[in-house]
Amino acid sequence: MQIDWALIFAALAGPILAVWASEWRQQRRAAHDRREWVFRTLMTTRSTPLRQEHVAALNHIDFAFPQKQYPQIADAWGLYFAHLHTPKGDTPDSYARWGDTARNLLADLIHLMAKDLNIPFSKTSIKKPAYYPIDYIFTEAQQNELRGLLLQVLRDGRPISIRAVHDDKS
Repeated sequence: MQIDWALIFAALAGPILAVWASEWRQQRRAAHDRREWVFRTLMTTRSTPLRQEHVAALNHIDFAFPQKQYPQIADAWGLYFAHLHTPKGDTPDSYARWGDTARNLLADLIHLMAKDLNIPFSKTSIKKPAYYPIDYIFTEAQQNELRGLLLQVLRDGRPISIRAVHDDKS
């Protein structure tokens, strides 16, 4: 009886290789999904850079796009990150210039991610603001004003004015 070593090897190695290939595919898919989540989140929140989701996606870039594999994206993120930590200035012009630079750097970063993910977005379309209803802006301004007033009451002892109103209907 002759032993066919190739058949024995195939019977043993086949399932092991199949599991390994499946794990490899799952890891690649998970990495792709992380990169796509970062891209989609940054793209949808590009008009609202103070949103928690936007900041979370920015902080996830180092994990989703490691510098060794994605040096251009890491470099673009580094430039944007450095700019975010520069003073905005104290004049309307300096604040506007700071904002323009920030938008351009973010657009460069998102564009590089789109290219990596084979998603056809031009820099022009990325620079266009995302839909953000004016009522959101109004609501956020009101919430910020209320927070400021509450802090003045709690911190600074600002008095709360109360006005008595007489209802003639009763």
